[in-house]
Amino acid sequence: MITVIADDITGAAEIAGAAWRHGLNVELSTDFVQPQSGTDVFVIATNTRSNSEPDAIKETQRIAELLKNNHCTVFKKTDSVLRGHVVTELNALIETLGFTRALLLPQNPSKNRIIANGTYYVDGKPLAETTFKDDPEYPATSSYVTDILGSEIALLPLDENLTRNTKRINIAEASNLDHVKTQVNKISTNILPAGGADMFKALLQKMFPNSNIRHENIKITPCEYSIIACGSTQSEDITNRSFAKASKTYTATIPDDVFNGEPADTWLLSLPNLYLRCKSLAISVGHKENGGLQCALRLKKIMAEAVGQLVKTHKPELIIIEGGATAYSIIKRLNWNKFSLKAEYRPGIVGMTYGNTEIVLKPGSYPWGDIL
Repeated sequence: MITVIADDITGAAEIAGAAWRHGLNVELSTDFVQPQSGTDVFVIATNTRSNSEPDAIKETQRIAELLKNNHCTVFKKTDSVLRGHVVTELNALIETLGFTRALLLPQNPSKNRIIANGTYYVDGKPLAETTFKDDPEYPATSSYVTDILGSEIALLPLDENLTRNTKRINIAEASNLDHVKTQVNKISTNILPAGGADMFKALLQKMFPNSNIRHENIKITPCEYSIIACGSTQSEDITNRSFAKASKTYTATIPDDVFNGEPADTWLLSLPNLYLRCKSLAISVGHKENGGLQCALRLKKIMAEAVGQLVKTHKPELIIIEGGATAYSIIKRLNWNKFSLKAEYRPGIVGMTYGNTEIVLKPGSYPWGDIL
């Protein structure tokens, strides 16, 4: 069995979806629980990317201690563009679980995210010249991976092996999927694999070469009652999407005064009746300027409270959430913690079930494509 420790819930869902697509039995939880018999991949979604560094280390060590006697392969899911406490969390896992070093491959060439000659590129642009420079928690101020992660890491070119340097964390260059496979083949039992979805898929191919790949290409189906939470100022307007038209989804946007710091009580109280009347309701922070970290933290709490009140009013058949921090806040507010995988609609966009409700999670930076 593979146990995955992810630093946010949409990353966890992305990995779970990849394993489901690979034909494997998958469980996802927001904490360590004993997985059911027959589970091939067990994914633990933490929120350490949004925690303080000391809290992130403490939580990573806690989960690692619980995994010590489980005799499983461990994979550390990191953010694809290196946001979060990447180095300190990897060091905590290396030390607690007894690895000698880690091989980190965060980039996803399948999404035009590559590392070449030590520089991170997104769609051909250096990372610091993309929208990631405006991230409220971890703005990309450099495109060089050694600048982002610091002197503790070493760059691993394609033609070098893991014994060429003494650094504990090696970040692998890879510009296409063949490069990813080449780097993954360097992993041995004393090496902690860490990184993004493309690396994980290559690891699955190595460990489960005879799996029956699922080839379903499906869309999200409108339901009678649905809630959509768009928790990013960069969220795509969904009002003209076929899903929104078919379900007659009404969009309730956080008012400007609430966005700018006024209490949200009046707006929150207006939502349940609106939801009962419309049945399909999208709540959105709106297309406003980034308000910074404290604003982002406050907005995700408001979004979580809004969804919590709506679910209490009438439990929906479908909840769609955009953005990892928003998703984690909502799921914690609902006190839901263990999920079964239903579908991978597209790489990174995953449907999972809790009771009779499907929850679809999408990373904020991924496009919807044609599934909504």
